[in-house]
Amino acid sequence: MRKQLTVITGGSSGLGLACASCMAHETTLVLCARGPEKLAEAKKNLEAYGADVILYPLDASDRDAVQDAAAEIAKLGDIVHVIHTAGVSPANTGRDDILRINLMGPIHVVEAFYPILAEGGTCILFGSTAGYALECDESKAPLRTILNEIYEGWREPDFLDRFRSFLCDTVKLPEAHQAGMAYSISKRFVKYFVYANVQRFASRNCRILSVSPGSYLTPMHQALIENSPASAERAMSGIPLKRWGHPYEIGKLVQFLCSKGAGYITGVDILADGGCSYAGSVTQID
Repeated sequence: MRKQLTVITGGSSGLGLACASCMAHETTLVLCARGPEKLAEAKKNLEAYGADVILYPLDASDRDAVQDAAAEIAKLGDIVHVIHTAGVSPANTGRDDILRINLMGPIHVVEAFYPILAEGGTCILFGSTAGYALECDESKAPLRTILNEIYEGWREPDFLDRFRSFLCDTVKLPEAHQAGMAYSISKRFVKYFVYANVQRFASRNCRILSVSPGSYLTPMHQALIENSPASAERAMSGIPLKRWGHPYEIGKLVQFLCSKGAGYITGVDILADGGCSYAGSVTQID
């Protein structure tokens, strides 16, 4: 009997590892990430709880590497779930790398794994609450229109150049602010790409959706809290639930979305942010 596989990019740490922990006893895990040391540590920890874990070092921004990985992983069993959590943050990454990794990674993963996803399979891409920044401000409607037109050209060779032009020439952002905006529009693209793929996946009885987390207590977020406590306090003040999210909560959400109980959920983004994205833009009831 062939193994059933859950492929998780960015699976060696943070929310990707939380997803792996929650999926560990349902399928064999194929953890993909750039750092072999963290992958080995994640494998050791998961196997201590009886998980079956396969490691595959991978940079999801490299199209050929993702295509090769998908072909090799398909030889190991039936790929029933693909969970793409890999991405970078403007806290430690510049504009061009954010665009290259956060925009092209989801495209490469979907294009490589869609043809080989098992019937009834699920693909989950990770966005962010940052992807909602333009949705909550009606004055930004013209920018949304421009971005949607750029998104539609995702197959074109100048795709990344058009985003650079958007940041430098259309929005005219100072260089110091371009990384943050690049992150926001790249995570907004994740939602677009899910919406654009729903019919294609449904034709194979498969589902595609995205999850947009808010602020979760991953090691990266803990470091941000420690390095900038004032910013963390301001962020906390805007969260109606008045706490950070726990990675386990995202893991359990993804576990449900991969289950038969979520079999009618496709082509949508699941916003999991403690209520902060819209609480400030909609008059709240006393």
